[in-house]
Amino acid sequence: MKKIKTLHLPSQGRIIVISDIHGELDLFTDLLKKVHFSCEDTLIINGDLCEKGRNSKGVLKFIMDLSKRNENVHITEGNCDTVVEDLLAENPKLMNYIRSRKHSILKEWLDEIGFDMNDGTTVKEVKEILTHHFSEQINWLMELSTVIDTEDYIFVHAGLEDKADWRETDRIAAITMPSFLEKSHGSGKYVIVGHWPVVNYTSDIPSNNPIVDKEKKIISIDGGNVIKSSGQLNAFIIHRAESGDTFSHVHTDHLSTCQVMKNFHSVAMKGSISYPHYKLVPIQSSEHFTLSKQADSEDQLYVKNEYLHQSEDGTFWAKTDLSCAQISVKKGEVVSVVDNTCAGYNLIKKNGKEGWIPKDVLSPMKERTLTHAG
Repeated sequence: MKKIKTLHLPSQGRIIVISDIHGELDLFTDLLKKVHFSCEDTLIINGDLCEKGRNSKGVLKFIMDLSKRNENVHITEGNCDTVVEDLLAENPKLMNYIRSRKHSILKEWLDEIGFDMNDGTTVKEVKEILTHHFSEQINWLMELSTVIDTEDYIFVHAGLEDKADWRETDRIAAITMPSFLEKSHGSGKYVIVGHWPVVNYTSDIPSNNPIVDKEKKIISIDGGNVIKSSGQLNAFIIHRAESGDTFSHVHTDHLSTCQVMKNFHSVAMKGSISYPHYKLVPIQSSEHFTLSKQADSEDQLYVKNEYLHQSEDGTFWAKTDLSCAQISVKKGEVVSVVDNTCAGYNLIKKNGKEGWIPKDVLSPMKERTLTHAG
């Protein structure tokens, strides 16, 4: 791997790590305010600035300007940021990508200059016009480090290969490796990654909060922003001190909030469904939930009826990633509402964790009509 940046971290102060912004400028700036980011902090942006969200060019401009003004801001590349490599390489598949994507930095740039693609537009034409107008931005993205290496921490978007010398990790693997928390590495340092939503790892009660595995020395922080309907943008904070480092985290999201009207204690409903394990075998149905077995395991889960879909061939599927847990709440707490369109129960998020509660537990005053992911 060639693009490795060596960085000396201060022995005291805060290291704030944010990954997978995915073009959500308002969430990113809100999160910086929420953590009270200042020039005394070190900010690591750990890949995937662009794509999927609504304002990739805005995120890119903001971070470019911020890094020019503040020498304590450092950025690694994510797999989504390398879309400009396909542009420069004139990858013919890029045309279908631009046409099919509702949100992409390439499309945003084309819209900004008023260029309308037609069926005959070639990738070479797109390359020529975008490199003419946005060469500074493209070059900046191309020059991003793949890894930031420090005394105690390694920052990389997706992960490291388990090799004698981690520096021999293939660059593409470093930015695309799935489920790194289930793997291992031999760096001897904490490896901090984004890329793979942490909710994919959780079992009993789905959680979007960062996961610290002290034994493996892996910290996974991707809150599923944009990717998951209940996703959030996480800031993982390393508090540096002579007595030793400690960790905390803060998040923000687009969900509406609502106040809890009365206590609710969850029953023994746990677990979740995540891609690609959507195939289900119904066992017993009830008014609101259907006890189902996942087809590729022996796990039994209570699936909200509205999220259960039957195909023409008779097989059953979950419509999307889904919490199958209930969650306890107390009167006066404020929670986020993920889905209030189902009968009898609302899907909520409390402190980053997702679960179902009866509808009469929540105050109707601040609820916003939401459309569930199904």
